Amino acid sequence: MSRFADELQSLVDDLAASGRPDLWDNLRELGLARVGIDEEKGGSGGSLDDLLVVVKALAGHGIGVPVVEASTADWVLSHARELDGDLSTVLLLDDGLDTDSGTVTAELSAVPWARDAARLVLCAPDSAPLVVDVRHASVTVSPVDNIAGEPRDTVTLDSTPVVALVGAPSCDAVRERLALLWSAAVIGAAHGAYRLTKAYVAQREQFGAPLLKIPAVAGNLARMRVQLVQADAALALAIEAEPLSGAVAVVRITTAAAATEIAQISHQLHGAMGITAEYPLHHLTRRLWSWRDAVASERRWAESLGRRAADGGETGVWTSLTATGH
Repeated sequence: MSRFADELQSLVDDLAASGRPDLWDNLRELGLARVGIDEEKGGSGGSLDDLLVVVKALAGHGIGVPVVEASTADWVLSHARELDGDLSTVLLLDDGLDTDSGTVTAELSAVPWARDAARLVLCAPDSAPLVVDVRHASVTVSPVDNIAGEPRDTVTLDSTPVVALVGAPSCDAVRERLALLWSAAVIGAAHGAYRLTKAYVAQREQFGAPLLKIPAVAGNLARMRVQLVQADAALALAIEAEPLSGAVAVVRITTAAAATEIAQISHQLHGAMGITAEYPLHHLTRRLWSWRDAVASERRWAESLGRRAADGGETGVWTSLTATGH
């Protein structure tokens, strides 16, 4: 992690604590949505590690803004064109689209923040990313929200012009970057839920003593902490690993498991208080439930990792597990 990590963390914490309704505009004005993109390409400089700090810090406050999608879309675009001030978003596709005519006709579901975006970057296997002008007359956006209340819209393309981004990163590279960013987001929200729960059981009393003094409560809090340690370690290893090494699948599986258990335990320990609209816990847990399966489900990541292990054979798996630095 770079020497600017602490400063970035403090900056985002201060912005989040301000409660300003124009937080996303502030983040963009400060260039935080383009951290990890070279300055000569229109970005703010810094590394992917720095962007992970920003994402994790925002998620820790239960804040949902399009930083993951916009930063990834801009990263892809920056390899092929100059960036402007408009919002871009990105969508991964399982299969390629027919672009022989230079246009696309398709219905795309769960497109993040499409209603607010100016352009959409589409990434499919074995082809260059495509860019679509979301404001084109042939594009229809139907608003849909996910469980966290964030836009996951349906976008209908009717002979919509598309442009191939020659020289842009591959679909696999985009998938891995998104997976790392969503892992950081899940970890941030999980830490936020843990902090909130720990403070609650330390302050809330029953029979004249804090709830934390009850062994079952303390044990569940410890289970949350174990999940956090595992998730943090998996992300740290994935950041240092070689691209397409399987480490990204491991961190997505680990963070998905952590999201499930931490959300469950935090609501158990809060009781009825945890489901009230006024209390901030749901801002964190609804995002944990939504973000845990972003990019792909835990099951799909597990299947991918299993295929990799099977292809490598017993010797390959053992070598990977025991290799120096892994």
